[in-house]
Amino acid sequence: MQHSSRCPYCGAAVSPSANYCDSCGTPLKAQPNAPARRRGRTTGRVAVWVLALVLAAFFGTGVLGGFRAHAGRWPWSPPDPAAASPAGPDSAPDETDPGEPEDRPPAVPPERLLRPIVTIQVRGAQGSRVGTGFLIDTGGHIVTNAHVVDGYRECVTVIDDNGTTHQGSVAGLDRNRDVALITVPTLARWPDVLSLSDRSVAAGDAVYAWGRAKGSAGKAAVPAVVTETGHSRRIEGRYYADLIVFRGAEVTHGSSGSPLLDPDTGEVVGIITAGADNGLGFAVPVAEAVERLIQRWVAQPAPSGCAAAPEGDATPLVLAAVVPLSGAHGAWGLDLANGVELALRDMEADLLRVGYQVSLARYDDQGRPEEAAAHAQSVAYDQGVIGVVGSFTGEATLALAEGLRDSGLVLVAPTARSEDLVQEGWPHVNRLVAHRARLESAAAAFAKARLGVRSVLLLLDGSEEAERRAATFSTAAEIMGLPIAGRIVVPAEVSGSALAAAVRAYAPEAVFYAGSGQTGFAAVKALREAGVDLPVVGGVELYNPAFETMAGTGWRNIYFTHFTQGNDARFMRHFEAILGKPTRGYGMFGYDAARVILEALVSYGEEHPGQVPDRVELAARVRATRGLKGWSTQVSFDPATGENQAARVYFFEWVDGRYELQH
Repeated sequence: MQHSSRCPYCGAAVSPSANYCDSCGTPLKAQPNAPARRRGRTTGRVAVWVLALVLAAFFGTGVLGGFRAHAGRWPWSPPDPAAASPAGPDSAPDETDPGEPEDRPPAVPPERLLRPIVTIQVRGAQGSRVGTGFLIDTGGHIVTNAHVVDGYRECVTVIDDNGTTHQGSVAGLDRNRDVALITVPTLARWPDVLSLSDRSVAAGDAVYAWGRAKGSAGKAAVPAVVTETGHSRRIEGRYYADLIVFRGAEVTHGSSGSPLLDPDTGEVVGIITAGADNGLGFAVPVAEAVERLIQRWVAQPAPSGCAAAPEGDATPLVLAAVVPLSGAHGAWGLDLANGVELALRDMEADLLRVGYQVSLARYDDQGRPEEAAAHAQSVAYDQGVIGVVGSFTGEATLALAEGLRDSGLVLVAPTARSEDLVQEGWPHVNRLVAHRARLESAAAAFAKARLGVRSVLLLLDGSEEAERRAATFSTAAEIMGLPIAGRIVVPAEVSGSALAAAVRAYAPEAVFYAGSGQTGFAAVKALREAGVDLPVVGGVELYNPAFETMAGTGWRNIYFTHFTQGNDARFMRHFEAILGKPTRGYGMFGYDAARVILEALVSYGEEHPGQVPDRVELAARVRATRGLKGWSTQVSFDPATGENQAARVYFFEWVDGRYELQH
């Protein structure tokens, strides 16, 4: 009778013959300080065949003789079921769903794809934690989950494939994306690394997960199938908005931070973060934003290290924005918060230089604004968060303001209801309301001066905000002698013929579009399709989908007086595609406001490296700046005098079958 022993790290019971602890993944056979062994070709081949035998025993499936090599796949690909188990004359037809990974013969990836996977151990006053990571380059950089190393700013223990122990430090950490980077100098020039994929997976795709196959007793890279992408889920207090869900490989304790692999290329498509009792696994996708974070941390690691800071002291984290995913914004998949992330992208090097990290938090409020406050609180009170919070919708921003009143964060509120936030007691809210009124006045001045129209029809979507904008526009138009032909409130269900008839009844020279959202876009499209080819003067909230709608239907005259509450990067791409040349410098309120506050953070960080300013200090620095840049200071129309000194308006005109941008 064999007596079980215990893991020297976590204390779990283990079999005397086990190579790894099944609970925490710690190697049991290798000595902690054994010298690193680089395996040659012969040794590598032997190891692969030994690994194949071990996996065959684990899975109870014969895999030897099933290896095939062909172009575009790993040297060892999933064996052909027919080749692995030839059908005899009495064999029953195979009715197994090919999408069930547990019923497919296991594939054995080559050793070079297993050797980069390491075990991560952290210890401290907060307790101990075990996870997994993987090397991504020959500089000793390891990717893992943020929750594996979060709060442990001192030395991180890394155990490589040979069982050798190394010491490393956290080079970068993003709690919201649950991604972290560890630097281990002694693993530099490690011969085998994993590459990050630029391909997005889809439901039904085959993957390899570092976990445990059903019915097995050990961990390995086993076949799995993606069942869902873009999944949102709260896991142990953390909210994830864009998870890959897979099945077929049981995610065991200690697997957090391990790679989800593309079977065609061997590249990493996701970072495994959790598992569920029903056999599902969850992974953070290696999207462009994550890869950009990792590249930044490699180039400019955070000022941390084995003896850098007291226990639990984290690099201050600037929270860029809390973005609700409900409503039209969620439907369009916007991933920038009113230019705030664009501002961060421009300044991230400076922020890193003075000891701040940056992040963008997303959540799904499911149409309930109160969810915004709850989520923001959970993020804001996370260790080290100091930064900038913003939101798309007025209701969500008000909820954020209430929930974060005493958090010490600076609030950037790029919404139409910012005056409410001022009344709520936020001393340094970006006061956009007055600027927006100036913009509506500038739109009226632009309609009179540039278009030379005699009358303008107000087109509204029935919202309170559209009413306010239309009222401001009407006041300015009256001062300038610009007649308002009338106003039409567009119903949610737009009838193109009825709307066109109503517009023609007023015989306007142009339309002031004060609506927003899908109703407004549908109205613009319906007018065009009904043959109403009037110039449109855009209000404050003409999003890029409106531009796409009008451009796609051949609208000839589009006049935007302001862009806001949209996706800066997408605007840039649309401009570049339309104009055929790179475009830069289209500032927005959210961008300008965020930049001023971020510049204040940088200036404070230069004087007090690694320290966090309090609200009073940061507000004083914000007030000491020269003011917000861009439109928020350049729009200076005075309704009392009719003077419009510096309103910036973009004018798209149809020229020779394409749109040309005029100023």
